Amino acid sequence: MKSFVMSDIQKLAFDAGRGVAREGMSSEQLNEAVRNAIKEACGGEWNPYAFKKNAQDVFALMAEIMPTNMRATLGEQFDPFADFRDEALGDKTYFKVEDRSVYPILTVATGNQNITRNKIIDSNFKVDTVLKGIKFYDELDSFMRGNMDFARLNEKATEAMSNYVGELISTTIYGAYASIQTRFKSTGAFDASTLNTIIENIKAENKTNSVQIFGTTTALSNVVDGFGYSDGAKDNANSWGYYGNFRGSDLISLPQAYSAGADTLHVDTDHIIILPAGEKIVKVVFEGEPIVDMNNNMSRNDMQYELVFMRRVGAAAITAVDGKFGMYKFS
Repeated sequence: MKSFVMSDIQKLAFDAGRGVAREGMSSEQLNEAVRNAIKEACGGEWNPYAFKKNAQDVFALMAEIMPTNMRATLGEQFDPFADFRDEALGDKTYFKVEDRSVYPILTVATGNQNITRNKIIDSNFKVDTVLKGIKFYDELDSFMRGNMDFARLNEKATEAMSNYVGELISTTIYGAYASIQTRFKSTGAFDASTLNTIIENIKAENKTNSVQIFGTTTALSNVVDGFGYSDGAKDNANSWGYYGNFRGSDLISLPQAYSAGADTLHVDTDHIIILPAGEKIVKVVFEGEPIVDMNNNMSRNDMQYELVFMRRVGAAAITAVDGKFGMYKFS
């Protein structure tokens, strides 16, 4: 597995991406410091010929900053249930999944040891990655005037990649529902007793005392308890759009997003997922360094400058191994 020790500029970008202030600098000043670092790599001031001379240094710096920005963005959104890893190109980290089977206790006849043996089997799986990219362009005249803001392009590329990873995580989770056929699921109008039964099964199957319930705000709004709610809980519902708790189990909202290029919501609004508390069932892997490069405008008849960002990424769910989770689809 690749070690990940942040350089000074990565630390600046990471704090700027999380919107925190440090060392007497506001988050905006941190962002400005990142922009100035890219400007310095370009020769200290914009000049198209100086940029051409220093282009690879600019791209190398942008590639250095991108992973930290993505970590800040993705960590804030998906940390409760997604584990992120960075691998060197060609490495394949295997994730170990603990065998949580409950072994049977058998009656032993006096004078013998004829007991069925149970092999302790922990499973392993790896996450395959694919190369994903995004391309920007600008007109030659605009580029020559210095209007191509490389720091902003880096932010936009990071935002696009983070949005894609969010979609990938959601697809991975919901895809497990159809492929695993977990026993702990239900389809129909919401019923508190049905959900409670799923929760109790998940607790027993995973030998845990607590679970968490994930879904979009719309999906979680279906989860109501016939026991009634306190005024504080009602205030939370008015603020969040859903009650924050169901009989001791926390409700956690999944970020919603549009699928790129389509005005359709990506994350289903009619599912909730019931998981052991603290279980990070989704493993997201970034393999190799980001690739940042620009096409030479002379290779195009339209004389446009193209900037491309690429990185290998993949995701897999532990649920694809044991299926010990719950799903409730509302209809």
